Amino acid sequence: MSANTKHKTRKELATIWRYGLGSTISYLINLLIIWIMTDLLGVHYLLSSIVGYASIVITSYIFSVTWIFTERKIASRGKEFIAFTLITVFAILMNLVSMWFFTDYLGWYYIISNITTNFLATIWGYVPKKIFLFSSKKQKVEYEVEDILPSLDDPDDLPTPFIYEDELEQD
Repeated sequence: MSANTKHKTRKELATIWRYGLGSTISYLINLLIIWIMTDLLGVHYLLSSIVGYASIVITSYIFSVTWIFTERKIASRGKEFIAFTLITVFAILMNLVSMWFFTDYLGWYYIISNITTNFLATIWGYVPKKIFLFSSKKQKVEYEVEDILPSLDDPDDLPTPFIYEDELEQD
């Protein structure tokens, strides 16, 4: 594996780690909002799910532009936020339909439904955000399996959630 490929792979793995951690924090805020609204305030779980999902959009956008992604395709923060929100519209619709299906149709507890649907939406959300918003390169990059998976021979090659671009340049 070339040094440039190794650099790109480590950078992408670090981005995925940060995305996972940011998504987890955003999701926990969402879950707290849904629980408070539904159990403590008596709001219908689908309405509280919409409000909770709005919190995911806001917090994950803040994490995305300040910590997760280092490259941009859209210079305007306003336009970028609108595009970010539009990408999540599908995830919100998927969330509501899934919440209804798991809770009303299958009889699952709404918190379990929410955990399941948000896990799926998080996985779906990474790829379009990375491709359409947070990449300076408009060309497709293809990796071989050995370029993506770290070598277990050298512990320094294993990804950590806190690798930043300036640290990689020192390697």
